[in-house]
Amino acid sequence: MMASSGIVLTIVTGFLLANCISVRFTLLEKVGLSFLCGLALQTFLMLCLDMVSVPLTGFSVIGVQLVSLLSFIGVLYKRKNLKLLFSGIEERREGWKGIHLLWLLLIIMILGVEAINFAKCIYFPPFDRDSLSAFETLGYVTAQDHTLKGNILYDPGYNLGVRSGGSYISYTPMVTLSYTYVYLLGAVHSKMVNAFIYLFFLITLYGGTKRVTTRTGAAAITLFVLLAPEMIAFSSLSGTNVIQAAYVAPAVLYSLLWLRDGKKKDMYLSAFLLAANVWSRTEGIVFVAAVGVIALWFGFRRGKIKEVTGWGVTAVFPLVIWQLFMVLYHLQGESTVIARLFWDPQKAEQIGASIIALMQIPNYYGWTFFAIPVGLLSNLWYLVRKRDNLNLLLIIILSLFFYMIILYQIDYVWDSLENVLAYSAKRFLFCFVPLAWIYLFSNRISVRGLGKLDDFLEYKKK
Repeated sequence: MMASSGIVLTIVTGFLLANCISVRFTLLEKVGLSFLCGLALQTFLMLCLDMVSVPLTGFSVIGVQLVSLLSFIGVLYKRKNLKLLFSGIEERREGWKGIHLLWLLLIIMILGVEAINFAKCIYFPPFDRDSLSAFETLGYVTAQDHTLKGNILYDPGYNLGVRSGGSYISYTPMVTLSYTYVYLLGAVHSKMVNAFIYLFFLITLYGGTKRVTTRTGAAAITLFVLLAPEMIAFSSLSGTNVIQAAYVAPAVLYSLLWLRDGKKKDMYLSAFLLAANVWSRTEGIVFVAAVGVIALWFGFRRGKIKEVTGWGVTAVFPLVIWQLFMVLYHLQGESTVIARLFWDPQKAEQIGASIIALMQIPNYYGWTFFAIPVGLLSNLWYLVRKRDNLNLLLIIILSLFFYMIILYQIDYVWDSLENVLAYSAKRFLFCFVPLAWIYLFSNRISVRGLGKLDDFLEYKKK
């Protein structure tokens, strides 16, 4: 009961935070963002409590969340925006306009598949090896010890090899602390976190993509992402990769909207979600770097370098705090980064070939990575002449390139490169599944075609 109340409180806090960023998001966007924003904020505040030696207890974590909630209410009251909490100013009240059988069928399929997935995730306790040997156990023990920095599993005298290369000690703590949060509130197991993150991710994906494509296109994107075989399988496990993907997709989407429209609300949300992305997994920095390259060009062209700098500082802030936390409390593991430039053509070729081979396995991602060339070829004229969807294409290419550089610059002392590519890289590619489908359905050709399809199929109210 207490754990469920904690989830509700997280949703309410995140909903208020989304409204503090801007009340002008649509209601569907704000609902979707509520749990994603609330959980990222809550886990960051828990780390801050631990840094100042406040024990992590049910009372302290709920207390700090209530303080946040009341602060957001105060901000909204001061701005005279409390009446706009449940209204999306930019959302048209379409009523039955735009409703047709195809859209309805897509929505029913999304609801049906996600209902089964949600039930499976909630019912079965954690059982995957990666989680039980790291995040799940760390979260549970942190709840028992009431501290992350003093977690007994971080003690090399108790846990031999915890400081060795590739150890979980260096992982950013969002997932661990989210599990700690529900365990502190009496949860039987932690899978409710994974269930709610994926559910609210799908809501955010649908609500957000309606701003770049049609209603039918947004439903198709959501369904195709939901049906990616390995991604939906891992969404009901306790790992970190799907959680990271849940932040990466909306982060990139709102970055694109910011770069297209120049609205600060999208910039603030983009920075927050990219920060949550690196808060969930360190290699999420590749998306910050990819968007950052485009954002710098945007800043130079429009004379907004200060704005872009503030965005970049916000996006990497949690990572800086985590590095500071590890230094202060002597939690650094053995570095596996090769801190010098070198050239190994065999290693580079192996990484590139393996990534391309992974993308071509339908049992992992369905037809996801065939969507990018289809979208590219169908929209080639507009891409060349109008630079349509060029920013998204560049972000996908750059982030993938930066990730391969990271793989290249690591010394695999804890495992073989083959295993890392076969398993870790496979899961990292989950981040690109939503981006691929967004690219296909948001280009000009697709939007025009879907618009004509909607006009032909939509319900005509007499």
